[in-house]
Amino acid sequence: MDINKLHYFFRAAELKNFTKASERCHIAQTTMSKYIAVLEQELGCKLFIRSSKSMVLTRQGQLFYEEMRKIAERYQELCQEIQRMDNLELRIGMITTDYENFPVLRAFEQAYPDISVYFSFAEEERLLSDLRQHRLDALICPNILTLEQYGLDEMERVDLITFEESLVCSRELLEKYQSLQGVVASQPIITKASEENYQEFCHTQLKELYGTTFSNVLLVKTISQQLLMLNLSRGFAFLPSLFMADYENLEFFPMPPEFSETAQLLYSPAFVSSGLQGLLDYIHENK
Repeated sequence: MDINKLHYFFRAAELKNFTKASERCHIAQTTMSKYIAVLEQELGCKLFIRSSKSMVLTRQGQLFYEEMRKIAERYQELCQEIQRMDNLELRIGMITTDYENFPVLRAFEQAYPDISVYFSFAEEERLLSDLRQHRLDALICPNILTLEQYGLDEMERVDLITFEESLVCSRELLEKYQSLQGVVASQPIITKASEENYQEFCHTQLKELYGTTFSNVLLVKTISQQLLMLNLSRGFAFLPSLFMADYENLEFFPMPPEFSETAQLLYSPAFVSSGLQGLLDYIHENK
């Protein structure tokens, strides 16, 4: 069985027509028919029920189609994994885009110019799916990201860099409520984190620090949306203190270490390419 020609069978099963399938595969119809006949001979069963008007899969054909689809997809993934090992490529997804500087990554690229590093940007669920399917070697994500809901409990994390956080609100709100406590008690928290455990953490910490806490949550998708809502005086947020110099209309109040956010490298210990192993070794050697 030639696995590289299985797409002939897949097209025939999906289009239910040898003529259309052969055209889609850019081969002669006689070649298509001969391939299916040889395949049926190898398997010892009929894969299609043919008539003058239609062509459908037999029960054996349907089972063969479903299972071989999985095998073919895994075969392609395996080929990509092997090629990536040979080519020393490293593919990293970026869940967090709040930070613009990862010195360890830049230093790694300079130290190992033979390893090609590629970065992917997409929605969180898409990147996590790509990591699970081994289309990515690793993800850079915030430490507050929870993985249980994605079935990724077996993943490992390595700290890359930690950022101090500040509570941020507009000067307009601070003047209106006369104190930070008044802002916290009256305004929603503007956050990208939908996880209840993170919101509960913020509740508890604010109650301990200021004797009050928020009652509403304003969820946004990006830090740009957070900054927009802050400048429009729609609430308060926790942001990296490194933003302090860029926004004169906003007031920043440094928070204790408990609020610090750490960017982490997330990866599967069961799938470590040569490029990823090089990065992991470099991180541990330079901590």
